[in-house]
Amino acid sequence: MDNEKDYLEESELTPPLGGRGADIELRSDEVQEILTRPPHSLIRYGITLIGIIILILLIGSFIFKYPEIIQGEVTVTTENPPVWLIAKSTGRIKELTCIDKQLVDTGKVLLTLENSAETKDVVQLINMLNTVQISDSIINIPNQITQTTFVLGEIQTSFSNFVKAIMNYNNMKSFNPSNDEKNNIIRQLEERKIYISNLNKQLDLKKRELELSASIYNREKSLYDSKVNSKYDLETNEQTFINKKQDLLQLNTNIALAEIENSQLQGSVKKLTTQQIQEKNQIITDLKSSYRELKTTLNNWEQNYVLISPQKGIITFNSFWKQNQYVKAGDKVLAIVPENSGKFIGKIKLPVNGSGKVETGQMVNIKISGYPYMEFGILKGKIRNKSLVTNDNFYTLEVELTKGLRTTTGKDLKFTGELMGTAEIITEDRTLFERLYSPLKYLTNKALD
Repeated sequence: MDNEKDYLEESELTPPLGGRGADIELRSDEVQEILTRPPHSLIRYGITLIGIIILILLIGSFIFKYPEIIQGEVTVTTENPPVWLIAKSTGRIKELTCIDKQLVDTGKVLLTLENSAETKDVVQLINMLNTVQISDSIINIPNQITQTTFVLGEIQTSFSNFVKAIMNYNNMKSFNPSNDEKNNIIRQLEERKIYISNLNKQLDLKKRELELSASIYNREKSLYDSKVNSKYDLETNEQTFINKKQDLLQLNTNIALAEIENSQLQGSVKKLTTQQIQEKNQIITDLKSSYRELKTTLNNWEQNYVLISPQKGIITFNSFWKQNQYVKAGDKVLAIVPENSGKFIGKIKLPVNGSGKVETGQMVNIKISGYPYMEFGILKGKIRNKSLVTNDNFYTLEVELTKGLRTTTGKDLKFTGELMGTAEIITEDRTLFERLYSPLKYLTNKALD
C-alpha cells in the first residue's frame, strides 16, 4: 500500500510527456484550500435565487402578455366638425364684417377680398334678383333693377346684357309694330267680311233681276214671233237681259276678288302671328340667358372674393383678423365652429404598414399635443370605422371617444375646434415567448425553403 501511495504521489507530481504542467503545483496549500473548502452559503443561495428568477421569467414568458401597438397621427374633432373658409383668390382683406368668437347665421357675409366692385351694390343686386321670376308662364322683374345705378366691376358686362334684355322685353310689350300691323289687318278682315256679305246680298238681287229680265225677254220674243210687237221692242228687252247678265258676272267677279284679298289678309295675319311668336320666344330666351349668365357671374364673384357663412356657428380667427391683411389663394382664413357639434370623435391617419392588424372595436390611447400625458393623462377611445381604401398610403380610422375629452387622470381637456396628437392602437396581446418564437420560426422556414 505504501508503494502504491508513493506511486500515485509520484505520478501526480510527474508532468505529461511533452507538456508544460511541470510548473503547476497541484499539492500547493492554496490549491488544496480551494478544492477542499465547500462554497460559501451566500454563493449557494445566490445561484439558487438566480435560477429561480430565470425559471420565473421563463414561465412568465409563456403566461404574461403585453399589447402590440400601432401608432398614427390623430385629429380630435366632433361629429359636426368646424368648417374652414379658404380664400379662392389672392389680395388684401377689403371688408371684415365679423369679430372673433362672434355667433353668425347661415349666409352671412363675413369677409370680402380686394376687388373692383362695391360689395353693398352687389349684395343689393343679389337681393333684387332673388325676387325675379322668369318662366314660360310668368315674367316678373322689379323696376328697381333697371332704375338703380350699381358699381359692379367685372360683373358690369353681364349686368348690362341683362338690362338690355329687360328693355327689349318691355319694348316688345309696349311698342310692338308687328302687333299694330296685325291689329290693322284684323280690322280690315272684319270690314272685308261685311263687304263680302253685302256683295252676296247684291248677288241675290242681281239673280232675281236677271230672272225677271229673262222672263220679259222670252215674253217679248213670243209676241214678236206672233207679229204682235216690233223688232225694236224685242231688241230693247234683249239688251236689257244681256246687261243684267253682265252685271251678275261682274258682281261674281268682285266677290271672288274680295275673297282672294280676304285670304291674303288672313295669310298676313298668320305670318305676323308666327313672327310675333318667334320674336317673343327669342326675346324671352335672351332674357333667360342673360339672367343665368348674370347669376353665374355673381356666383363666381362670391366664390372668388367673398367668404360666406355656410352654417350657424361661432367665428374663430387664426392667422387673419383685420382689414388690409394680405391673403393668398388657398389660405385658411377663418373657421366656423357649429353650435351643435355632436359627440367628440378622432380621425386617425393610419399607415399602410401593419394596417391589416387594425379592426373595428379595438381600443385606442390618444396622447394630445400640448397636454403632456404624464401630467394630463391620455384619452381613451374605440375604433368604430375604417376606410375601405387608402389616401396617399394612409387609411382613415374613426374613433369614438368613450369618455369624451376626460383623460385617464380625470381632467377635462379644453376643446378649441381641433386637437392634434398621437394615437396608439392596441391591436392584440402577445406573450414574450410568441414574440421571440415568431421571428425564429420565420427564419427557420426561410432557411428550409
